[in-house]
Amino acid sequence: MNKKKSTTHQLTRRTFIRQTGIAAALAAGVSSYLRLAPQAFANAGPATPFSFTPFTRPLPIPGRLAPATLNPAPGSIDAAVGSPAVYHGIAPEYNPAHAFNKASWVLTDPSTGKPFAEKRHILEYKRTQAELIPGVKTNLYGFNGTVPGPTIRARLGEPMVVRVKNSLADTETSLHLHGGHSPSHADGHPCFYVFPNQQRDYFYPHVAPKVNGKMDVAEVPSTMWYHDHGNDVTAFNVAHGLAGFCLLTDQLEENLIKNRYLPDVDLRDAAGNLLLAADGSTQQGRYDIPMAFTDQRFNADGSLWWDPFDHDGRIGDVFTVNGCAQPFLNVEPRKYRFRMLCASLARVYQLRLSNGQTMQQIGNDSWLLPKAIETSSLYLNPARRADVIIDFSKLAGQTIYLENIMTQTNGRKPDGVDPKAPIKMVKFVVGKTKNTAFPDFNVPTGVIRPHVNITAAEATVTRYFDFNRSNGAWQINGEFYNAYRCDAHIRKGAVEKWVLRNGSGGWWHPIHIHVEAHQVVSINGKAPPDFLKYKSDHTMLEDNTTVELLMKFRTFDGPFVFHCHNNNHEDMRMMKQMEICNIETSGATCPPTLNGQWFSVPQATCGVPTDYVKSHPGLFS
Repeated sequence: MNKKKSTTHQLTRRTFIRQTGIAAALAAGVSSYLRLAPQAFANAGPATPFSFTPFTRPLPIPGRLAPATLNPAPGSIDAAVGSPAVYHGIAPEYNPAHAFNKASWVLTDPSTGKPFAEKRHILEYKRTQAELIPGVKTNLYGFNGTVPGPTIRARLGEPMVVRVKNSLADTETSLHLHGGHSPSHADGHPCFYVFPNQQRDYFYPHVAPKVNGKMDVAEVPSTMWYHDHGNDVTAFNVAHGLAGFCLLTDQLEENLIKNRYLPDVDLRDAAGNLLLAADGSTQQGRYDIPMAFTDQRFNADGSLWWDPFDHDGRIGDVFTVNGCAQPFLNVEPRKYRFRMLCASLARVYQLRLSNGQTMQQIGNDSWLLPKAIETSSLYLNPARRADVIIDFSKLAGQTIYLENIMTQTNGRKPDGVDPKAPIKMVKFVVGKTKNTAFPDFNVPTGVIRPHVNITAAEATVTRYFDFNRSNGAWQINGEFYNAYRCDAHIRKGAVEKWVLRNGSGGWWHPIHIHVEAHQVVSINGKAPPDFLKYKSDHTMLEDNTTVELLMKFRTFDGPFVFHCHNNNHEDMRMMKQMEICNIETSGATCPPTLNGQWFSVPQATCGVPTDYVKSHPGLFS
């Protein structure tokens, strides 16, 4: 097999690991397999052999995830761990008898005055085909057959169960709601699999951590996204289309919409009535547009170019937005809200408008900022989101472009900003008139969402994590990821200070920490830029960079992970495992379930029967 070429039917890292028995070696700490591919890994790959005329197709807007009836019912005996119908069960927290007690978190729907009813959906991993490039059919993976997947619409305190089915016959998967605050069973731990032709019920209570018995309004997310997180195959699966948006509102954000400080996230008519699609799903608002940026590279047969031995990070030469290469968007001469997501594996973007106009950034990662920030360009590295307002009101009849001015030739890091060599990503065609039935909005000059600082005095533990390169692959604190091992035993309710240090030379690492937001305190001893001062779910470590951050660990216990979000680095084991543990009656922290010898997570938490774990150790290493 030509190792420089791989499609969805060819070699993936999971297949390679399974066929060669490397998983057992990894569990034992043996890393000599990493020398099997002695290439330098700096090559971005062959040039895509297709040409096309850009800006001839409209920007696709992902549809919303439709409601569904789940049979058997979530949490029932017929949907328990090991059952034929829902083999992987549901989070223990779903049970009303659990200490978490989901009923105590359900909020009242302000529109009805009644508690939110539980929403239920079905999300299926399946093979699909799409034309990322006009006229070129490419085999992909899609959630419910679309790339990106359907947008999940959520509200704070509105519980949700998403029944995930894996219809990919040759790989184990794991769904991660990135930026969410979810139980361990539903967080997308890389070894909490959904096996081929099996199902898992992901329980999302859609809650924020509580302070003094009330949800912390500062911690409520707005723009999340979901993607596959299966062990060893995350990069392959995400590059082949397994990503989508999740948009959440609470009463604060809904009041901003009602008072015309933000556009409606849902599609409504001029009278304000919610418009539903034929399948019963809500639809995306007219002036609130999600955009997922991905760079791709193609083989001559239309398949995606893929090198399973690439340790640096995949770089493409075709730029897609919402699964369409260089689309256009017709807009009215008014303000729009854009939820921009870097869904690329390794590429870093610096986005600007071609006319030099500024934008207002109102959110970073999952969270709205306290105040809008005026900016001439937007910085997006893998997994980062920028929530921005662009004003087209003075551009009637004109055309402008969203451009990337960050150059990058390999997966190690960008080469730098070059304003003279822009890559046009999206063409905005501004109409001459606007629909006056829908009023304008104006971002408030005051507070958008309050921010509550975590103070250094609150931290009772300081941890140091060094991100390093070894044998051409990736480690943290000199170790490869091992699913048996608890790398950070954390007391539930604790506040900790983490010091992240990049000593891997010329490589950059965007570090994502699951379960809660963190607050960046300093970068190389200096205050972070304005948009990074508040809440993030990942932090970029440039070469020779040290970042200090503060983080709280509340609500949920169990194993969670943190890792580099250059997914090629993650798959090559630049990942560690933390376990948040309850407090015993004596006041001591309960011991972690992970014992360092085998994958000892209780089956109710990991969703895999204990007997299966013992008989398939290679999947849990």
